[in-house]
Amino acid sequence: MIMVNNMEEKETLRQYLTYNKDEHEIDKIFMDLDRQLKHLHKKGYYVSELNSDTILLEKNKVDTSSDHSLFSFASIAKSRNKEVEFSDNITDLSKLAIGAFLSFGNGFSDYSQLDTNYLKKYFNEIAVYIPNNEYFANVILNDDTSSYYSDYVNNQIGSNSKGKAVQKMKATEYGKMYTRDDEAAFVQIVFYPVIIISIITVIAVLSKILN
Repeated sequence: MIMVNNMEEKETLRQYLTYNKDEHEIDKIFMDLDRQLKHLHKKGYYVSELNSDTILLEKNKVDTSSDHSLFSFASIAKSRNKEVEFSDNITDLSKLAIGAFLSFGNGFSDYSQLDTNYLKKYFNEIAVYIPNNEYFANVILNDDTSSYYSDYVNNQIGSNSKGKAVQKMKATEYGKMYTRDDEAAFVQIVFYPVIIISIITVIAVLSKILN
């Protein structure tokens, strides 16, 4: 397994997303990560541990001419089961992106650790807050893990621009959602995973200590 050196010294994606609330930049970050993932898969590699703590900041946008910060995967290994491992990578990166888009106003939550069935159950309710939600619907609801987010977005450029503009507008209205009648339902959808993820994290830490 290939590990990035000095992992502890670099800012993680989790840390970065706790204070960065720019939806456009976050979308660019996940586009870039998706391209990296596609390249790794083509070379026969996969991300053996994909979550917001194993994705590290390489270049901050303030230090480059790029309009978004650059991140890379810290845990890479040669694939032994491409069908399963590549599929898991695409699903986990999609869930991570969904969590990032949903948690602008309430703090970042890493949905890569969340049961996919939970997202399936509530996906129709949260879809309006997710840019390019058709792609994520295919991954989460239809279990279509054969395509990449960056390819989908590139194929959409120049088409359905009006529809995408409306969708983006709805996505950025996340902060206004508390004025709607479905406030309680949405809060439950967004915050229940935080509890689950916290429990999973505590169990993992305790397991390491006890072992």
